[in-house]
Amino acid sequence: MKYIKEDIEKMLRNQLKNEAKKTEIELKLEEYQERLEYAGTVYEDTKEEVIEAMQLSSSQITNIPKSTTNKTSDTTANTAMNYKKELNHINKEDREYLEKKINELEIEKKKLDKDIVRMKNLLIQLTDEEEFVIRTYYMKKSKWDYVSQQYFSEFQKPKSINQLLNIRDNAIQSMLEVINTGE
Repeated sequence: MKYIKEDIEKMLRNQLKNEAKKTEIELKLEEYQERLEYAGTVYEDTKEEVIEAMQLSSSQITNIPKSTTNKTSDTTANTAMNYKKELNHINKEDREYLEKKINELEIEKKKLDKDIVRMKNLLIQLTDEEEFVIRTYYMKKSKWDYVSQQYFSEFQKPKSINQLLNIRDNAIQSMLEVINTGE
């Protein structure tokens, strides 16, 4: 794929957002992995254990007359109708879901890593002036008059907007040469 100026500009505008997304993905990955580890250490009740527990808890003697509740009084029927719901409640952490989310996040993180590293590689080969103009205009999303003021503050020499545009164009051309190597 041969990159053009607009591709570079889009990548520059998205660089800081991509870095923020990567950090957020890393935090979510850590959370999901902790939940997955915890889900693996929690004892999971089997169907038989849940049924047995329901049978035992239902056999308590109470002074409440049976007719005051609309709950099924037959312990066996009650257990048969409700054990799946009780089983889901006890074993609620879905390991397959966590593993799927971890895989999705790792794929997205890998893509963001490539984009971030590619942009850092393109920026590292620029002159200080070129990198300053590119970062200030694209990454900080500034206007050209602000870039001009910041340029003067940084390098102690005034530059017109047209001169800054030339610096930007040279930088982007240099970046295109690097990214399109081997095309």
